[in-house]
Amino acid sequence: MLTLLEKNSFEHLTVDQICNEALLHRSSFYRYFSDKYDLLEQTLDAQISQIVDSGESEEDIIKQFVLYINDHKNLIRHLASSNSHSSLYTEMLRIFSQVILDRCKRGRTNDVVIEAVQKSDNPEMMAYVFSGSIIGAFYWWQKNNYDVPIDEFIKFAKQSVLSMSNSTL
Repeated sequence: MLTLLEKNSFEHLTVDQICNEALLHRSSFYRYFSDKYDLLEQTLDAQISQIVDSGESEEDIIKQFVLYINDHKNLIRHLASSNSHSSLYTEMLRIFSQVILDRCKRGRTNDVVIEAVQKSDNPEMMAYVFSGSIIGAFYWWQKNNYDVPIDEFIKFAKQSVLSMSNSTL
Protein backbone atom coordinates (compact mmCIF):
# COMPACT_ATOMS: atom_id res chain seq x y z
CA MET A 1 0.00 0.00 0.00
CA LEU A 2 2.77 2.43 0.87
CA THR A 3 4.42 1.92 -2.51
CA LEU A 4 1.14 2.61 -4.31
CA LEU A 5 0.44 5.68 -2.19
CA GLU A 6 3.68 7.27 -3.38
CA LYS A 7 2.07 7.57 -6.84
CA ASN A 8 -1.70 7.18 -6.37
CA SER A 9 -4.47 8.87 -4.44
CA PHE A 10 -5.90 6.68 -1.68
CA GLU A 11 -9.43 7.55 -2.77
CA HIS A 12 -8.75 6.07 -6.21
CA LEU A 13 -6.73 3.10 -4.98
CA THR A 14 -8.49 -0.24 -5.39
CA VAL A 15 -8.12 -3.55 -3.61
CA ASP A 16 -7.20 -5.10 -6.97
CA GLN A 17 -4.29 -2.64 -7.37
CA ILE A 18 -3.11 -3.43 -3.85
CA CYS A 19 -3.33 -7.18 -4.51
CA ASN A 20 -1.45 -6.86 -7.80
CA GLU A 21 1.32 -4.81 -6.19
CA ALA A 22 1.63 -7.26 -3.28
CA LEU A 23 1.36 -10.32 -5.54
CA LEU A 24 -1.56 -11.40 -3.37
CA HIS A 25 -4.83 -13.03 -4.36
CA ARG A 26 -7.93 -10.98 -3.63
CA SER A 27 -9.35 -13.69 -1.33
CA SER A 28 -6.11 -13.64 0.68
CA PHE A 29 -6.44 -9.88 1.09
CA TYR A 30 -9.93 -10.30 2.55
CA ARG A 31 -8.71 -13.00 4.89
CA TYR A 32 -6.59 -10.35 6.67
CA PHE A 33 -8.37 -7.07 5.94
CA SER A 34 -12.04 -6.11 5.72
CA ASP A 35 -11.32 -3.35 3.17
CA LYS A 36 -8.66 -0.87 2.10
CA TYR A 37 -9.44 1.32 5.11
CA ASP A 38 -8.67 -1.58 7.44
CA LEU A 39 -5.36 -2.08 5.62
CA LEU A 40 -4.66 1.64 5.92
CA GLU A 41 -5.38 1.57 9.66
CA GLN A 42 -3.08 -1.41 10.22
CA THR A 43 -0.39 0.11 8.00
CA LEU A 44 -0.51 3.46 9.80
CA ASP A 45 -0.49 1.70 13.17
CA ALA A 46 2.64 -0.22 12.15
CA GLN A 47 4.36 2.94 10.86
CA ILE A 48 3.43 4.93 13.97
CA SER A 49 4.51 2.10 16.27
CA GLN A 50 7.86 1.88 14.52
CA ILE A 51 8.46 5.62 14.91
CA VAL A 52 7.27 5.77 18.53
CA ASP A 53 9.15 2.63 19.59
CA SER A 54 12.40 3.89 18.10
CA GLY A 55 12.14 7.31 19.77
CA GLU A 56 14.09 7.97 22.93
CA SER A 57 12.02 10.93 24.12
CA GLU A 58 8.76 12.66 23.27
CA GLU A 59 10.65 15.40 21.44
CA ASP A 60 12.57 12.78 19.47
CA ILE A 61 9.30 11.03 18.53
CA ILE A 62 7.76 14.29 17.31
CA LYS A 63 10.88 15.05 15.28
CA GLN A 64 10.81 11.53 13.77
CA PHE A 65 7.14 11.97 12.78
CA VAL A 66 7.87 15.25 11.05
CA LEU A 67 10.92 13.81 9.29
CA TYR A 68 8.84 10.81 8.15
CA ILE A 69 6.22 13.18 6.70
CA ASN A 70 8.95 15.24 5.05
CA ASP A 71 10.54 12.13 3.52
CA HIS A 72 7.19 10.80 2.26
CA LYS A 73 5.55 13.95 0.93
CA ASN A 74 4.00 12.20 -2.06
CA LEU A 75 2.47 9.52 0.14
CA ILE A 76 1.05 12.18 2.46
CA ARG A 77 -0.23 14.20 -0.50
CA HIS A 78 -2.05 11.13 -1.75
CA LEU A 79 -3.55 10.50 1.67
CA ALA A 80 -4.46 14.14 2.25
CA SER A 81 -7.60 15.06 0.48
CA SER A 82 -8.06 18.29 -1.42
CA ASN A 83 -10.35 19.47 1.38
CA SER A 84 -11.15 18.64 4.96
CA HIS A 85 -14.78 17.82 4.14
CA SER A 86 -14.01 14.59 2.31
CA SER A 87 -14.75 11.17 3.74
CA LEU A 88 -11.03 10.33 3.71
CA TYR A 89 -10.27 13.22 6.08
CA THR A 90 -12.92 11.87 8.47
CA GLU A 91 -11.59 8.34 8.06
CA MET A 92 -8.02 9.48 8.79
CA LEU A 93 -9.29 11.19 11.95
CA ARG A 94 -11.00 7.95 13.01
CA ILE A 95 -7.92 5.84 12.19
CA PHE A 96 -5.48 8.07 14.07
CA SER A 97 -7.83 8.18 17.06
CA GLN A 98 -8.13 4.40 17.04
CA VAL A 99 -4.35 4.01 16.85
CA ILE A 100 -3.98 6.30 19.87
CA LEU A 101 -6.65 4.39 21.81
CA ASP A 102 -5.05 1.05 20.90
CA ARG A 103 -1.69 2.33 22.12
CA CYS A 104 -3.38 3.39 25.37
CA LYS A 105 -4.65 -0.17 25.87
CA ARG A 106 -1.13 -1.49 25.39
CA GLY A 107 -0.08 0.72 28.29
CA ARG A 108 2.78 2.71 26.77
CA THR A 109 3.55 5.27 29.46
CA ASN A 110 6.64 7.14 28.21
CA ASP A 111 4.52 8.86 25.55
CA VAL A 112 2.96 12.09 26.87
CA VAL A 113 0.11 11.94 24.35
CA ILE A 114 -0.83 8.42 25.45
CA GLU A 115 -0.44 9.39 29.08
CA ALA A 116 -2.72 12.42 28.61
CA VAL A 117 -5.37 10.30 26.88
CA GLN A 118 -5.18 7.63 29.59
CA LYS A 119 -5.65 10.22 32.36
CA SER A 120 -8.49 12.00 30.60
CA ASP A 121 -12.06 11.75 31.88
CA ASN A 122 -13.05 10.90 28.31
CA PRO A 123 -10.14 9.08 26.59
CA GLU A 124 -11.94 8.62 23.29
CA MET A 125 -12.72 12.32 22.98
CA MET A 126 -9.15 13.21 23.97
CA ALA A 127 -7.80 10.82 21.31
CA TYR A 128 -9.92 12.66 18.73
CA VAL A 129 -8.65 16.03 19.98
CA PHE A 130 -5.02 14.97 19.56
CA SER A 131 -5.74 13.29 16.22
CA GLY A 132 -7.49 16.37 14.89
CA SER A 133 -4.58 18.54 15.96
CA ILE A 134 -1.99 16.26 14.37
CA ILE A 135 -3.92 15.83 11.13
CA GLY A 136 -4.72 19.55 11.03
CA ALA A 137 -1.07 20.54 11.38
CA PHE A 138 0.11 18.13 8.69
CA TYR A 139 -2.82 19.09 6.45
CA TRP A 140 -1.84 22.76 6.82
CA TRP A 141 1.82 21.98 6.10
CA GLN A 142 0.91 19.98 3.00
CA LYS A 143 -1.58 22.65 1.82
CA ASN A 144 1.25 25.19 2.05
CA ASN A 145 3.49 22.95 -0.09
CA TYR A 146 5.79 22.25 2.86
CA ASP A 147 7.16 25.79 2.46
CA VAL A 148 7.63 26.19 6.21
CA PRO A 149 11.18 25.11 7.03
CA ILE A 150 11.26 21.68 8.62
CA ASP A 151 13.09 22.89 11.73
CA GLU A 152 10.43 25.53 12.29
CA PHE A 153 7.64 22.97 11.81
CA ILE A 154 9.32 20.51 14.21
CA LYS A 155 9.63 23.25 16.83
CA PHE A 156 5.97 24.19 16.41
CA ALA A 157 4.84 20.54 16.55
CA LYS A 158 6.84 19.89 19.73
CA GLN A 159 5.49 23.01 21.43
CA SER A 160 1.91 22.21 20.43
CA VAL A 161 1.91 18.55 21.47
CA LEU A 162 3.70 19.22 24.74
CA SER A 163 1.44 22.18 25.51
CA MET A 164 -1.71 20.15 24.85
CA SER A 165 -0.36 17.19 26.81
CA ASN A 166 0.63 19.30 29.81
CA SER A 167 -2.69 21.13 29.91
CA THR A 168 -4.58 17.82 30.12
CA LEU A 169 -2.38 16.16 32.75
